[in-house]
Amino acid sequence: MSTAVRDPLAAQTGKQPPRILRGLPWLVWRQHRTAFAAVLLLTAAGCVNMLWQRHATLGWLDRARADSAVDLLDAFGQRYGGPFQDATWMMSLVPVVAGVFLGAPLIAGDRERRTAQLVTTQSVTRGRWLAVKLGTAVLITVVCSAALSAVFTSWWEPAHDLVNSGDWLSDDVFFHTGPVPVAVALLHLAVGVALGLLAGRTLLAMGLTLGFAVAWDLILSSCVPLGSAKPRVLDNPVEQGQPTLPEGAARHDNWTVDAHGGLHGFGECFNVRNPAECRAKGIVAERLEYFGYDQMPGMQWTYAALVLAAALAILALTLWWGRRRPL
Repeated sequence: MSTAVRDPLAAQTGKQPPRILRGLPWLVWRQHRTAFAAVLLLTAAGCVNMLWQRHATLGWLDRARADSAVDLLDAFGQRYGGPFQDATWMMSLVPVVAGVFLGAPLIAGDRERRTAQLVTTQSVTRGRWLAVKLGTAVLITVVCSAALSAVFTSWWEPAHDLVNSGDWLSDDVFFHTGPVPVAVALLHLAVGVALGLLAGRTLLAMGLTLGFAVAWDLILSSCVPLGSAKPRVLDNPVEQGQPTLPEGAARHDNWTVDAHGGLHGFGECFNVRNPAECRAKGIVAERLEYFGYDQMPGMQWTYAALVLAAALAILALTLWWGRRRPL
């Protein structure tokens, strides 16, 4: 029985038309094309939406800043507080999608359907098969998360003094701009792949990865950022009250200071009626600790480097372990 040739060019020449992907990369794409294509399309839609919002925001800011009668912070919150909140919610889903929908099924699906055994009994080595699968997922994760982060950052930067009242140290800004989303997405992808390799069941791996994402959001993500930079300090005599936060800075903490330089809680002098009563309690100054806007890139890159190192370590361990255990 002869096999029908679908492509006219192949029918005339006996050759298949050129493809962008061949061999293992084509097989990996075909296996996971639904998830990969969905992620790429969603990324494109998110980027287009945020670019349109950025254009509208820039036009509104030009008009609002030219009108001295406008309370800029309040007006901005009413006009663009909602869209920014929606965008940060979307950005918070990027690592979850990378881990749960790209990472967890990547190897678990092959183990569950026994296709891993079929592929690795062919001429392709197990190590090469794993490397191509991991490399494809990593490439798509990096492209999508970097594109979304770049567009969201370009939207946020012109209004950085207005979003969250200028508090860029908040989770809504720090974790969703610059290099941080890329590193965090790769970490979730790596954890999802590792859990999929260990569990061998797609739904179980997806559930475990989702649990990690929740734990990361609630507990683990806050363990690193502030350790990468030292806060700057402003002191005022108690007669002058709390120092004013510099423009573009993010507040870290407030203290009161005694005559010997010892630090006390902000409430130590909060309810007294006058500075003389503060001095009677031994308090001579009020201190503000803050991070300058110029410190933000360094803090983000340090944080991203630590997270990325953890992601690469997990991916390397997964590749090493997958080459040495039966699939």
